[in-house]
Amino acid sequence: SALFTDMFMYRRKTGETMYDITMCMNGALSGLVGITAGCSTVEPWAAFLIGIVAGWTYIFWSSLLVKLKIDDAVDAIPVHFGNGIWGCIAVGLFASPVRVAAAYSEHGHYGLFYGSTGKLMLAQICGILWIIGWVGIIMTPYFHLLNILGMFRVDSLEEEVGLDISHHKGAAYDISGPSQEATEKFEISRSQRKLDVPAEETA
Repeated sequence: SALFTDMFMYRRKTGETMYDITMCMNGALSGLVGITAGCSTVEPWAAFLIGIVAGWTYIFWSSLLVKLKIDDAVDAIPVHFGNGIWGCIAVGLFASPVRVAAAYSEHGHYGLFYGSTGKLMLAQICGILWIIGWVGIIMTPYFHLLNILGMFRVDSLEEEVGLDISHHKGAAYDISGPSQEATEKFEISRSQRKLDVPAEETA
């Protein structure tokens, strides 16, 4: 859903169709994260919906990070934080009585789509807030200490070279890319591209 939604959005903006492989890979990961909380309690149709919404959730959080100018090179926050929240909320919506009873025994608390009183949804929201608070309290002092010790960020040269080289003694990816000249030629070629219709053969 992330791949095709991004493709339609890009096509609407530019008139060109382009498939972003990052959207495909992170969209798939988002679906896996989104279904984790409720994998034992939701029906297959609900799992399908959760996966679709997970792709949209990823796009929303990824775009939000860009607007807020937050550096997240691999989009870990949209995939794990954004869809972790969505997965917990999805349990409060789609938890099936039959599957909840099979996994956790009968306790009378189900998703809102099954006529629940909302107690399960409230528990999920409390869980989300508790996890955010716990991680914030534990990690903020740790990151602050790393910053004081000068270990929180690498220097600009090391960042440009890449941590694969500076920390692991070798490049993991070929990120050289095409030359600027080739890129400009391609853009000009694409903008001037016309549909060539072969001439009809005369008998």
